Amino acid sequence: MRKPVLMLLALFGLLLPLLAACGGQPAATSSPTPVPAAEATAAPTAATEATAAPTAATEATSASTDTPGALKIGLVTDLGKVNDGTFNEFAFKGAEQAANELGAEFKFIETQAQADYENNIQTFVDEGFDVIVTVGFLIQDATLAAAEANPDITFIGVDQFFEEGTAVDNIVGLQFREDQAGFMAGALAAMMSESGTIGIVAGVDIPAVKRFKNGFDNGAQYVRPDINLLGVYVDSFVDPARGASTAEQMIGEGADVIFGAGGPPARVALRPPPSRVLS
Repeated sequence: MRKPVLMLLALFGLLLPLLAACGGQPAATSSPTPVPAAEATAAPTAATEATAAPTAATEATSASTDTPGALKIGLVTDLGKVNDGTFNEFAFKGAEQAANELGAEFKFIETQAQADYENNIQTFVDEGFDVIVTVGFLIQDATLAAAEANPDITFIGVDQFFEEGTAVDNIVGLQFREDQAGFMAGALAAMMSESGTIGIVAGVDIPAVKRFKNGFDNGAQYVRPDINLLGVYVDSFVDPARGASTAEQMIGEGADVIFGAGGPPARVALRPPPSRVLS
């Protein structure tokens, strides 16, 4: 069992940085649609804002053929869906590819509310999964608690950090150099701008998103010290309208290049484009 788990970790390390955990937009592909047992539904639409109360018990959706005795990998998204065009989708695709290459069984759960984190993880624990992947900084505490309570299961946390000595041996956090990507985007934006004003529409001000924004600001000022920087943290990962309205406001303030980082609100910020956009 240890070799497949190590292979899985290696694949995540290779795949997820290439897919840019918190930003960008993948080529259009079809993806599995979670549905209740024996009930077909239309393809999922854009994610909606989560409610405060826990939702009904969630059933894991299979994205592979069940093979008796195979390694079982489960993925729990952050708020949003596996086709949201941002880090949930990229994590899903990385886990799915790893499962395919390992011949593993793969299922996923799309989180509807933050109050569901623990229950969604517990669903995979109860079903005897070997590896549980959780996506996002906000689910970190629930992931750590589950790892401490289930030492025989390997937990992988995307955009999560566990200090040495404070975490158990069966958990690993995957982190990325968002500051470097942000720096390059900021430098390019400053060089492209004709108005001298650029902006960044960022998601919730968690560490990964802050690194994107700080890198963007530093990169822009490195190549053009007098650049006028606009930046807003949108306090939601699942409200595209907030991102769009923020981008429109920046355009009104003279921004001709806008960078989006932090979930669907940031991605949708690029839809009403100024003269140039970065994604």
